[in-house]
Amino acid sequence: MLLAQREKYGRIVKPVWMFDSFEGLPPAQSLDGPLANQYQADKTSPYYFDNCRASSDEVREAIRSFGFTSDEAIVVPGWFSDTIAKSSPERIALLRVDCDWYDPVSLVLRTLEPRVSENAAIILDDYFAWDGCARAAHDFLSANSLPYRIRSLRSCSCAWLIKQPNGRTA
Repeated sequence: MLLAQREKYGRIVKPVWMFDSFEGLPPAQSLDGPLANQYQADKTSPYYFDNCRASSDEVREAIRSFGFTSDEAIVVPGWFSDTIAKSSPERIALLRVDCDWYDPVSLVLRTLEPRVSENAAIILDDYFAWDGCARAAHDFLSANSLPYRIRSLRSCSCAWLIKQPNGRTA
């Protein structure tokens, strides 16, 4: 997103906020589905990636290597339940939800969807990968009587929706 802004505007118009535990994924729950539990149990799988653990130092170094500042790329370490409500922007132009399991996806949608600008996109990165993400998205839309249409890329690699004014469909 930062590179796209730099290309289009020659500068960063809106900072990009990045939230991550930097401790990997929390334990999968039953709502996340059997594949999520199998994923976490098979630590020898080539797709395990240390339970999606990342290094905050490596992320910050990558940001610097592209010439971005900490004001343009805001990295917020910690579990979403401890950080999202306290450290988020008031208005969001694009929300990419990449937190895999039911509980964190649900928390992010409840907390941040009201801050998403009308006609802006919400990307559900793990919608097709994990049952919990899909369930959290459906439960959120249903609980809030939002008729947003969930759409997918042809590759089914992620899903997205557009936040409509007054909950109208598009």
